[in-house]
Amino acid sequence: MSKVKVGILGAGGIAQTHVDNLKNDTRVDIIGIADIKQEHAENLAKQTEHAKPVGSLEELLELGVDAVYVTIPNTLHVDAVLTCLENNVNVFSEKPMATNLADAKKIKDAAAKSDAIYNLGMNQRYAHVFKKVKGLIEKGELHPYVAHMKLNRGELLNPAWTSNPEITGGFFFETPIHLLDLSRYLFGEAVTVTCEARQSISESELDSFTILLTYESGTIATFVTYAHSGWSFPFESLEVYGKHSTITTKDLDHVMYSPGLNQKIEVEEYFDVSFADKWGYVEEDRLFIDSLVNGSKQPVSAEDGYQTAKLIDAIYESAKTGEKITLSEYKKELETV
Repeated sequence: MSKVKVGILGAGGIAQTHVDNLKNDTRVDIIGIADIKQEHAENLAKQTEHAKPVGSLEELLELGVDAVYVTIPNTLHVDAVLTCLENNVNVFSEKPMATNLADAKKIKDAAAKSDAIYNLGMNQRYAHVFKKVKGLIEKGELHPYVAHMKLNRGELLNPAWTSNPEITGGFFFETPIHLLDLSRYLFGEAVTVTCEARQSISESELDSFTILLTYESGTIATFVTYAHSGWSFPFESLEVYGKHSTITTKDLDHVMYSPGLNQKIEVEEYFDVSFADKWGYVEEDRLFIDSLVNGSKQPVSAEDGYQTAKLIDAIYESAKTGEKITLSEYKKELETV
């Protein structure tokens, strides 16, 4: 495949980001934009060379697309993704894979049977600050003995729709999913998880989480995330502690590495980098198109996405029961279905 015919399902803000990226890739031809609100589809289609605005996924498929970007609300992902895979149409799905583990398993199974490629959009893996962390770990310059992750967001208040679990699937399926995915990406698969959670101010769901995780690599990590503190900055941070060494990120703008005792601290800042580049969207789109054109591995496979879905499910279960959960044994019956 030398020229990929792409359709976009959902014409909201994240669709705009992907369209902006894909327009700059000479290997891509955006041929359709679908949205239940015709005006939204038309407005985004006007920003492309000749994309046709349509009202549904079925109409996108009739255009003869090679790949569909699923950029609709979280709880609507599953049916759209399954339809694409059943029709052997490649699919890039925004996070989350699904908002419950059983549905995530359906997608994993469908991807295994389909001739098409499934990719889950986990853009922060390709943010510059986290690529720095990943590179140091892979080169053996930093062994992650202990890590701490923190995320405070204004979600459940702003924007208003994030307070509706029928749209989001739950707080963890919004921004917190990124740090959980990153923890697996950096430290390997989770082995155990223990969570304490509270419903502090939300009328609809848990909004305060303190989590202890262990990983196959031996890393021990804590993750504190909450939706009731507002949009104070830095809202996201990661600290990783090695042998007399530390690396710290502040949002996606700043990373500081202390390589050892009595050594110079290295600082990198990305304040002036474009949003799409800084947040990893540019690279994840390029890698997905690479997988279609060159046959390389997609950035985040269905199996990879399923493991993050399983981890989130286990966090909610631990929050409910107060028990430590061993991931290898958790809902094992799903794996035999």
